Amino acid sequence: MAAIRAAERGANRVVLLEAGERPARKILISGNGRCNLTNIDADDPGHYHSSQPRFPRPALNSYSVEQALSFFHDLGVVTRIEKRGRLFPISDQAQSIIDLLVDQLQVLGAELVLSARVDHLGAREGGGFDVRCTGGRAWHAECVIVTTGGVSVPKLGANDSGMGLCEVFGHQRTDLRPGLVPLKSDDTTVRRMRGVRVWAKVSAQGPGGRQIEDTDDLLFTRYGVSGFTILNLSARLVPMLSQGPQDLHISLLPDDTAEMASEMLLARWQRHPHRTLGLSFAGLLHWKVARPLLESLRLNPDEPVAQIGKKDRWALAQRLTDWIVTVTDAHSFDHAEVTIGGLRTDEVDPHTMESFIVPGLYVAGEVLDVHGDLGGYNFQWAWASGHVAGERRGN
Repeated sequence: MAAIRAAERGANRVVLLEAGERPARKILISGNGRCNLTNIDADDPGHYHSSQPRFPRPALNSYSVEQALSFFHDLGVVTRIEKRGRLFPISDQAQSIIDLLVDQLQVLGAELVLSARVDHLGAREGGGFDVRCTGGRAWHAECVIVTTGGVSVPKLGANDSGMGLCEVFGHQRTDLRPGLVPLKSDDTTVRRMRGVRVWAKVSAQGPGGRQIEDTDDLLFTRYGVSGFTILNLSARLVPMLSQGPQDLHISLLPDDTAEMASEMLLARWQRHPHRTLGLSFAGLLHWKVARPLLESLRLNPDEPVAQIGKKDRWALAQRLTDWIVTVTDAHSFDHAEVTIGGLRTDEVDPHTMESFIVPGLYVAGEVLDVHGDLGGYNFQWAWASGHVAGERRGN
């Protein structure tokens, strides 16, 4: 996006150096290969997180969701809105987005150089930069835009090299942690439920003691928990896990209070008093969830419901609406969708993406200490920050 915008604005020559043998591989794997382009709610700064919370706002205001969609529609992308406002190409093919972006680069006369991993970036006497790649290729540049991303999914070639290039000039980075990532738990009840996906509300005490929550898919795994709810909350929980285990409050009946759940159970049991406790959950909860949950309360799934007392029913209702699961750690960057942290944003102009330290050096995207929620927000940050960086370079 930065290269396209710079070329659109009339930059004399635009060269895009791509470290990989193929361009935009992270786009290729996004949205399970479908590419969640953006979100209808992506203009809301509350969906973005940084050590400086206000930093993303100027770029997001400068390049809105409407502008991003207009850009992609002009390229030929037809989009549709899915759950939670997520926007996908109707082709359901991330490769089509890459093909159209590369085509637009070529139309504008920008050069795309593959297998060009930059290993040296230095200032030239009199202004500008020397840029050298592994293998000896070199360029002289009036300005440089660094958009090398974070360190998530290293198997695709992701690393911190771009941060390192900027650090040579005096830039600093924050701590780096995996974001939008599954969480680990030692809870044996959770592990017995592995492989089951449920609709649930998950809440926790977030940074500063603020309550955070999400209602969507929750996936139980052999190592802990995943699914949309966990990935989305992880961006705020992972930094807290460095201080110790954190408690998740899970409601398997998101629309019910404990009192409502208790009355619902009583009604089900009175309607079919001959059934066992385990069978009474048929049609309500997956058996791989119901049985371990009952046994965690020391309730016998084979006991007739007619013999279940009020005290046990209340304990069960509370467990169904406020089950506390302790998470101990996050998975590695191999499993993370974004990087929490990056180059410090107080060293970058939020209106232009230009370095305060080195004139002519710009940074954009995930290489900065900015990350978004799950659902297309990180792409919107990429489009917006890249567009702003390219816009200024065309002046």
